[in-house]
Amino acid sequence: MNDIRELVVYLSKAERGYTKTLNRAFQQAGYDLSREQFELLQVLWEGDHINQQAISRKLQKDKYNVTKLLNTLTKRGFVQRTMSQEDRRNNFVILTEKGMQVQKALLQIEEQVHTDLTFTLTPSEIKSCMWVMRKLTDMMK
Repeated sequence: MNDIRELVVYLSKAERGYTKTLNRAFQQAGYDLSREQFELLQVLWEGDHINQQAISRKLQKDKYNVTKLLNTLTKRGFVQRTMSQEDRRNNFVILTEKGMQVQKALLQIEEQVHTDLTFTLTPSEIKSCMWVMRKLTDMMK
């Protein structure tokens, strides 16, 4: 049982470390974005003009946290909200020009972080790790 506990501790440390590394890379490149904000932008790059509930589902975050992320991204000029013509209670989130323009640069930063993190890992080590993580994740659904 201690092995599983240790595995969970390492998973948690790896996730926090990844977040710090990605946040630092964005900051160094001049982008005042967090990993969570970046992940929300990724959802919108797949297809914007979606409502907050859809974003919450895709990110697996509650509506309150998505609202906080959207407020920050709106203040920074990456997204804007528009009210539905059919249902005034329903707001859609759309990318601004700035939100669209940063896509390539931010994805390149993410890719470089991934390259740097996996430099010493073989493809088979990565596949083995992914297999274990999928197996654990599937068991916890």
